[in-house]
Amino acid sequence: MPPADAADRSRPALRLGVLDESELVVAGLDGMLRPHRERVELSVLEATDSTTGLDVVLCDPFRNGGDPHDHISRVAALGPARVLVYTWNTRAANTRTFAAAGAHAVIDKTAPGIELIEVVEAVGRGEQVAPTPPTGTIALSLRESEVLTLLCRGQSNQEIADTLYVSINSVKTYVRQIYRKLGVSRRTQAVAWANRHGHPD
Repeated sequence: MPPADAADRSRPALRLGVLDESELVVAGLDGMLRPHRERVELSVLEATDSTTGLDVVLCDPFRNGGDPHDHISRVAALGPARVLVYTWNTRAANTRTFAAAGAHAVIDKTAPGIELIEVVEAVGRGEQVAPTPPTGTIALSLRESEVLTLLCRGQSNQEIADTLYVSINSVKTYVRQIYRKLGVSRRTQAVAWANRHGHPD
């Protein structure tokens, strides 16, 4: 009898779609999943594309505003693929409510590639996967909180400077202070922290 890992390699790769996502997220997913294409094959979908032919589809119900429950219901209606909620905002993700709308699991966008693959495979088996709960609080100054809110809205440093009527060097200083307090090193990590901890946007 062949070993278990050989049996796993003999199975066809799961067909995973990412729906209506930003170029940054798509590029990150492609980079994470490319070394594991024997397990997961990635496709990029527009908002109204059918999910027929896919095993699992990733969607962020918070990405473009609106009601998350309705968004998941629309995605579930696009085809037979199982719906995996893939979001920064796991704090607001209600697994039971999302399951009723047609989602099969929730995973944070900060999850490493191998964890994402394992969750995708679990969803492909019909399992439910709960999001990681938020932990801890960190005190930010009012200005740091404002900058973090604008980071969460996707604004560049120059856009933040224009919004707050401060210099871009001041914005860079605030961003460095935010990173230090949150214990992160990248914008995506700061945004993930903000959404996990219910930072206002």
